[in-house]
Amino acid sequence: MILDELKEKALKSIEKNKLTLESFHLGELFTYVLVKNQNRSAKGVALTPLNEGELLEKDFNSLEEILEEKSFNPASRAIALAAINAVGQYELQEQNLDLKKDLREEGFKLILKNSQEKDKIVFIGNLRPLVKKLRENSRDVTVFCRMKVEPQNGVYNDIFEYEAVNNADIVIITGAALIGSTIDALLKFTSKAKMVMISGFSVGLNPVWLKGTGITHVASLYLDDSSKEEIEKDELENIFENRCYIQKI
Repeated sequence: MILDELKEKALKSIEKNKLTLESFHLGELFTYVLVKNQNRSAKGVALTPLNEGELLEKDFNSLEEILEEKSFNPASRAIALAAINAVGQYELQEQNLDLKKDLREEGFKLILKNSQEKDKIVFIGNLRPLVKKLRENSRDVTVFCRMKVEPQNGVYNDIFEYEAVNNADIVIITGAALIGSTIDALLKFTSKAKMVMISGFSVGLNPVWLKGTGITHVASLYLDDSSKEEIEKDELENIFENRCYIQKI
């Protein structure tokens, strides 16, 4: 499974870079993990999965304990994804990233550039600002979302998502999908798509870790500018003030 593979890559990086767990926090919106070594620290964020079942409280004493746990507890898996992202953000600090100011705007421009009006664009997760701008530019966008279904607005129950991505030209998946295992199944149906992008603050990992999965682009935030105090405020718009990166895999 992709989440298990990401855990293994993160564990190798933890050993190589001698990273340790500084702290973690399960908030109403954001789950975050802070990692550190003697040289510097890094933080990773994931969406807190409030609608995915009871969030059983869990205490962890190390990064290894977080990433080696096999659990169907949504809270534990969100913390694991945030830890993966934190380790990924540590690695990204060593790279010469082409950082931009606005993740939503950069994602919009990339999709618009690589699509035509006839193309079928499917979103897994309702990234509302991006969906809105694409529709305003005459793009054929359909959204599948578990949290709020609005058929009148082209937002459908995610039980139909596999059928939709099987016929899509472009697929955009929210990074929070990595918390579960449906992303593995989804990617088996995207072979016809010319672009498969995973996007959002929940996919702040090192993009190369997703090579070979079928994902073609990673679009996320560079959290070096954001303090843990800011993240703990659980304000969605604040996190998008961070710089961003989009990388082709």
